[in-house]
Amino acid sequence: MFALDGHPWRVIARATRGDEHPWAGAASYEELAALLLERPGSLPSRWDLSFSSPVTFRRRGMNMPLPLPELVFGSLLDKWNAFAPLALPDEARRYAEECLAISRYDLRTVASPTSGGALQIGAVGRCSYIATTGDRYWRAVVTTLARLAFYSGVGAGATRGFGQARLIEPR
Repeated sequence: MFALDGHPWRVIARATRGDEHPWAGAASYEELAALLLERPGSLPSRWDLSFSSPVTFRRRGMNMPLPLPELVFGSLLDKWNAFAPLALPDEARRYAEECLAISRYDLRTVASPTSGGALQIGAVGRCSYIATTGDRYWRAVVTTLARLAFYSGVGAGATRGFGQARLIEPR
């Protein structure tokens, strides 16, 4: 039995692969960035992200609970560049702002308490992003960052469980 912030808990099972639990998995940075190194015949021009816990962003001292493309992919770029052995260019942020658009969404706002008792407002649900240009390199960068979301979370408070997200692969 363990205690976390005064709440008792115990491990009843563990999963390391996606076939054991949908939130289990492992990938190296090289595996995530494979599309940047290979030349596949086609790359996605649409990315569907599912936000399973509230996602929010800090912008100009305020919370922004909308997963705008530049906020989502800017957050993922920051996380990638903080830990990956090879940095992605900061221009990816500008690409997300100027060349990605939301094509559809099914989001709702959720208020979740923080450890200090304040309420954190965020969005949960699905959001689809599309590229407005056909540039192969930038689509590979966006795909790499979208795959990272599963492992890093998105936005503010990811270390506290906010912003749990995953790329929904097309069928």
